[in-house]
Amino acid sequence: MAVLLITAAACDDILDVSNPGAIEEDELTNVNLEQSLINGVIGEFQYTHSYTSQWTGTVADELLLDHTFAQTIPMVLRTADENNVYVANIYSFWQRSRASADDAVSRFEVMYGDDAYSRVNTLKALAYGGYSYVMMAETFCEAPVNVSAAYSSDELFRIAIERFEEALSAADNALSAGEPGAMVERLRNLALLGAARASLNLGEMEDAEEYALQVADDFEMWIRHSDNSSRQYNPFRDPTTGANNRYLSPGEPFQNLNDIRVPHTAEKLTSLVEGTMMYIPYQPYSFSDWVAEEAMEFQRSTDVRFASALEARYIIAEARGASDYTLDLVNERREFAGHDSVDLTGDELMAELREQRARDFYLTGKRFGDLRRYKNLYGIDLFPSGDDPFQNLPYGDLTCLPIPQSERNSNPNL
Repeated sequence: MAVLLITAAACDDILDVSNPGAIEEDELTNVNLEQSLINGVIGEFQYTHSYTSQWTGTVADELLLDHTFAQTIPMVLRTADENNVYVANIYSFWQRSRASADDAVSRFEVMYGDDAYSRVNTLKALAYGGYSYVMMAETFCEAPVNVSAAYSSDELFRIAIERFEEALSAADNALSAGEPGAMVERLRNLALLGAARASLNLGEMEDAEEYALQVADDFEMWIRHSDNSSRQYNPFRDPTTGANNRYLSPGEPFQNLNDIRVPHTAEKLTSLVEGTMMYIPYQPYSFSDWVAEEAMEFQRSTDVRFASALEARYIIAEARGASDYTLDLVNERREFAGHDSVDLTGDELMAELREQRARDFYLTGKRFGDLRRYKNLYGIDLFPSGDDPFQNLPYGDLTCLPIPQSERNSNPNL
């Protein structure tokens, strides 16, 4: 949030200025503003998800970055602390996304009473709000809610599951009330997948599988981007375009894979930093303009599939372990990419499952949480180690983002 510093003499003039476009507090429970509230929930989530996908992909192993701005280097090297501007941005954006969803539900309760939980917009707020809690839990070591003491990642995952369970109940009510069936079912699937994802991160494999098995085979949800305004741009467009502007490159585990899901330039190209040559990523599999036959540059209007039935299948496979189901999924995805099938078992099969998942969901905001889960649940550390190839400096040991100093300064419960 921007802070405007003004002199005392100017205060009276500033306070006299009106904003005719602003919504007054007492109007926010006006039923005519219901759509504006839910549009705000979805807009906050979409912007934050895309912003986070770029920066957590950098902290993980999906992206290399070479930029002249000093604040980027700690993110690249996994040494970012509570004073880093990107840590603060990601934190404040997810808190705003979470709060807007929780606030919308509260306002719908005032507008409609008990009937609020039969309305599709309440269902939307619960489902998107649950995902905001999941993303906070995957990204941060801990985080408060509404100026509380800090909740651990596991506690945040459990709050997310509570939201998703409320959403599932609201979905049943909404269908009975005659709300649009197709939309209700999409949101039900989103809640089921979100609950499966949170349960998987908690290591509650039976619950994860049970939720994931209920996700419809054709389900998918998208982050929508647009050329209309900079806030709506796909953030991968500008840092991958232009000889003197490019600064993002695929991480080393995602280079030269000969995999249609993770394309990049055939040769290294010039970048923002003079003297640095890097591969430049093209749109990967989960991006809307991706086609197997042709490499496509990112566009500002490129949408991103952030939830799908395919993810549910990966959750089932991870929950079941080295099973026939897992081997079938691995070989299906290898065949999709044009690779030979494998006959693996045990740890080797689970390693291949992790590899296929990484490729299918490249740059969709899942990798950082995945790496944390692999380390926390299985003792498998896939975070980058050694020296960063662009900075020629050693990686640190950061595996989750800290609460920013601004929150610690203003929250008496921390």
